[in-house]
Amino acid sequence: MSAGRPREVVLIGAGHAHVHVLEDFAAHPVPGSRVKVVADTPIAVYSGMVPGLVAGQYRPRDLEIDVRALARRARADVIIARATGIDTSNSRITLQDQPPVHYDIACFDIGSTVVGLDLPGIREHALPTRPIGLFARRVDEIVERARRHDQDTPFQVVVIGGGAGGVELAFTLQRRLASEGNGWVDVALLEKGSRILFGYPESLVRRVYRRAEARGIRIRCNRQVVAAEKEAVTLGDGERLPCQALIWVTGAVSEPIFTESGLPTDDRGFVRIRSTLQVEDHDDLFAVGDCATLIDYPQTPKAGVYAVRQGPIVSDNIRALLTGAPLRPYKPQSDFLTLLNLGDGTALGTKWGRSMEGAWVMKLKDFLDRRFMRRFQVAESGGP
Repeated sequence: MSAGRPREVVLIGAGHAHVHVLEDFAAHPVPGSRVKVVADTPIAVYSGMVPGLVAGQYRPRDLEIDVRALARRARADVIIARATGIDTSNSRITLQDQPPVHYDIACFDIGSTVVGLDLPGIREHALPTRPIGLFARRVDEIVERARRHDQDTPFQVVVIGGGAGGVELAFTLQRRLASEGNGWVDVALLEKGSRILFGYPESLVRRVYRRAEARGIRIRCNRQVVAAEKEAVTLGDGERLPCQALIWVTGAVSEPIFTESGLPTDDRGFVRIRSTLQVEDHDDLFAVGDCATLIDYPQTPKAGVYAVRQGPIVSDNIRALLTGAPLRPYKPQSDFLTLLNLGDGTALGTKWGRSMEGAWVMKLKDFLDRRFMRRFQVAESGGP
């Protein structure tokens, strides 16, 4: 590095952890460093509020973070482009249709994609939930399709994936379409495993089934999709389900950038990171959130709550690497509060192995989500 040149910190992606890094560097810049943000969109969407958007409870702007506004506060440059590769030999991030970007320190917070998009017809006919921003923008297409649907037949929705996201979307989309569509909606939630909400308490699963029965939502386990076509999905046993909307909420799989760049990855392509959030064998690279797998805690779920908790750690560790201070380890919490929006003003929740439900749970979720957003949307109004 030439004398006097600022050290380049490049943040690839605008996920939950990186908005914290920008906030931190805005408040406490590191002399002799310069921050750049590389993101494929200038707007970051808070995933925790997307089910509420689907239900019609929030407007798009309620869950959008202006990345450029945050970057201005941190005196950071923003490059709107998709990162396509990591050239570790020359410390460069290659970009689509843009010149490569040099880094002294780089951090990835690019999320993940969903499993099964390469199955026949899925890319053409399903709406995947990742990237979450694109999903949020396309929800209204389904609502409009339901409005135009023949009132003599139900508008049929099939949600694939019985995790927390699939459960929320089955309930919130059912409520939205029942109120804004043609009034007759049929929702089926399909899970390829033997139970929904794997890893969550049985009491929460029982609550989901009770509420689903009351709302007319059909839950079917041990059902695996093998193909899709226009207005139909085919299962592994040959059963063909008609549907006017197919929502793809399957498990996470990595974007190809890490394996294609020769970085150490796990068997799903997620980059391997140490407890300092540094990439294995690469001290100048960090990765956080869904795109990374912790070497010491490989079973950590791909959930946004971990990215939020990693934000302060990775910010501190980037700062430590710049200043020569010791880095601190991150240990994922063993349990976290899960709140599932049901779209009707109520929510389900679980913590410490116990579950709960009601309007008060939804009020708690709304309070926590809005508090998070106020923190990062303040830049748009010129606040501190």
